[in-house]
Amino acid sequence: MKTISVFNSILTLILVAVCWSDVSAKTLVCSKTKEAGLKAQTENGTNGLFCEKNISEFPQVDSLKIQLQEAESLAKQGKTEDASKIYTRMMESFPNEKEVVKQWLILNMKRTPTGEEEAIQLMNDLGKLHPANTAIIFWRMFLEAEHGHNEDAMRDVEKLIELQPDTAVNWVLKGQILTELKRYEEASEAFNKATILDPKRADVWGMKAGVLAKIGKFDEALIAANKGIELMPGSPVGIYNRACMYSLKGDKANALTDLKRAIEMNPGFKQHAKTDEDFKSLFDDEDFKNLTK
Repeated sequence: MKTISVFNSILTLILVAVCWSDVSAKTLVCSKTKEAGLKAQTENGTNGLFCEKNISEFPQVDSLKIQLQEAESLAKQGKTEDASKIYTRMMESFPNEKEVVKQWLILNMKRTPTGEEEAIQLMNDLGKLHPANTAIIFWRMFLEAEHGHNEDAMRDVEKLIELQPDTAVNWVLKGQILTELKRYEEASEAFNKATILDPKRADVWGMKAGVLAKIGKFDEALIAANKGIELMPGSPVGIYNRACMYSLKGDKANALTDLKRAIEMNPGFKQHAKTDEDFKSLFDDEDFKNLTK
């Protein structure tokens, strides 16, 4: 099975995190996500579509939008210092709003392939001024994970959980980072907590299934995979991953049935399966060869 990086997983979660946070963070944008990889189901229960809320329902969000627009306008005029001051002021009023911190970072840092360490330092300095701002912790964790500082990212996600213990996305992020660190048992526990807090995310059930399979708990992995497929029946990713789990378990019949179905839904899986170590026990099997030729 091909896994996606923690960076791609977090990137996907950034697009959906606003759906799980408080009223002030009910997002101002509407976007579609794409499948981020073959191993984890990076779709969600709304088919990847995150629709714009009617901001008139949320007075705080209306104020947020106005201030963001003001700062953006100043930035376009080259008045970066004034724009930065607005973002900094907003961090006090909206301490959990990820968009504010993201725009501040974009304004204050021209991100380049060699600039991530400097960006992390910027976030460290900003965090000292606003130690309880969860959005700052979130973006610092994102940068740390992107740059491979997974131990640092783990410390930050623990801070997020301490401040927001009932926010499902924090537990998902913890599970992703633990997966990257190959601490699969702990990752399973984190994903389990996330599914308790928000049981309707197909992608998280897929992540949970993936780590359970890595530690040989195939029956539990299949239960989680089935739940993800139930929530997102039209996704070939979940079907393919379940085929991998059946193969690892030694259930050839179900493995080939699911693989055939996944290939019918997405022919790209045919080539991938040929080199996927999860199907190693079937590489010399004639039925497998015929299915993937």
